[in-house]
Amino acid sequence: MALADKRWIEISVEAEREAVDDLLGLLNKHCPGGAAMEDLREGPRFPTPERVVVKGYLPERDTATLQKLEIALLLLSRTAAISEPRVRLLQPEDWTESWKAFFPPLPIGRRLVVVPSWIEYQVPPDRIAIHLDPGMAFGTGLHATTRLCLIALERLLAPGMTVLDVGTGSGILSIAAALLGAGPIDAMDVDPVAVEVTRENAALNKVADRIAVSHATLAGRSTARAPLYQGEPRDLLLINILAEIIIDLAVSLPAHLKPGGLCIASGIIEEKAADVRRELEAVGLTIVEQLEENGWVALVARRDV
Repeated sequence: MALADKRWIEISVEAEREAVDDLLGLLNKHCPGGAAMEDLREGPRFPTPERVVVKGYLPERDTATLQKLEIALLLLSRTAAISEPRVRLLQPEDWTESWKAFFPPLPIGRRLVVVPSWIEYQVPPDRIAIHLDPGMAFGTGLHATTRLCLIALERLLAPGMTVLDVGTGSGILSIAAALLGAGPIDAMDVDPVAVEVTRENAALNKVADRIAVSHATLAGRSTARAPLYQGEPRDLLLINILAEIIIDLAVSLPAHLKPGGLCIASGIIEEKAADVRRELEAVGLTIVEQLEENGWVALVARRDV
């Protein structure tokens, strides 16, 4: 999922620690940029060490979701120990530093662990490390959409599988596939920044020789925002974007899958999962699994013929 919007909105509230799980659940469900928590030690509203700030990140243009969250948090502030929400527009450099503070090493699934490039970390012997510096591209593993993809990828990928990663963002999914033995892998994004970040992260993980990265997209119903991908069908197609974009590009997905090939589609909020299922089935794919976390859904579909 690329950072199509270069500026993001941060919405935050101060809260007591017992409210954190509910707040993180709410923000993770509605914020494509994810949510994070910051400990605070003192302050007039909550004068105990249990005071925290919970933050969520939205693309600048997603004003409809921002309004819904503001209303929901305002209502919560009337009855719970949380402050009224604060909203600020982040410049690109602010965004980078903001999430870096909340990006710890993150085990995912049975075998993977995502490790920020700026942190020294002793990788457990039973884990495969994905070293990552997302820069200005989306995809750290902190958000449910990426975690669901990685969990499905780890389970479904067999060594030697060929892979197509649509909307590669930071390159995290392509890198995971390469480290798990896949190749060759084609990764693409409509955002030139994401293309460069993916190349850098592939080199950081010593898998650049197996990942070809391009500024490209698939053909869809709307006007293409990048050159159209012309590669061969693959064993596995990864598309972690948004429900609306998956629906738009669905018509192209079967042609880029070998018979029996699998598609992992994520970035889908729960309320739109049925729409995406219908669209994938309408173009001839069979839904074989649905994974869910914090109001987000990933679908696994198969091309049967």
